[in-house]
Amino acid sequence: MLFASLPHVVWIRIDGKGSFEISGQLRDFVMRKIESGSVQFVIDLDRCPGMDSTFMGTLLGISQDVAVVEKGFLDVVNANGRNVQLLKNLGLTSIISLDEKAERWITERHQLGQELSLCDSVPLDKEATAIIMLEAHKALANAQPENAARFEDVIHFL
Repeated sequence: MLFASLPHVVWIRIDGKGSFEISGQLRDFVMRKIESGSVQFVIDLDRCPGMDSTFMGTLLGISQDVAVVEKGFLDVVNANGRNVQLLKNLGLTSIISLDEKAERWITERHQLGQELSLCDSVPLDKEATAIIMLEAHKALANAQPENAARFEDVIHFL
């Protein structure tokens, strides 16, 4: 995960697969940024070849957390066709803001060049990771009625 704090938005780029392995770090990083006053976030999936359900559930949870903050929002950009399809299959594109046509944030994209740096999040232990996974899958199950059956066994297991 790389990030840049631009004047009005925190840009987070996922380099590699969006998975349960970084979901806790992403959530922790965004929550700390919210506590320090940031309310606008962009998740850049340009270098993210795929996502697992924990990562998608974490995006959903973060989107919901940011939405309750005054003027808060989360925008997902640069998603490849596979990632867009994954989000659509779970009905998340009606909940999460997704810039499929790369029409927003054009100025900010040009500013990012040298400004991206590594996020200062610490990997979570197994118990914390399991909690993140459970929260993510519960969020997915609650997002659309048909998702409840898809994730019932995972939620039970976790």
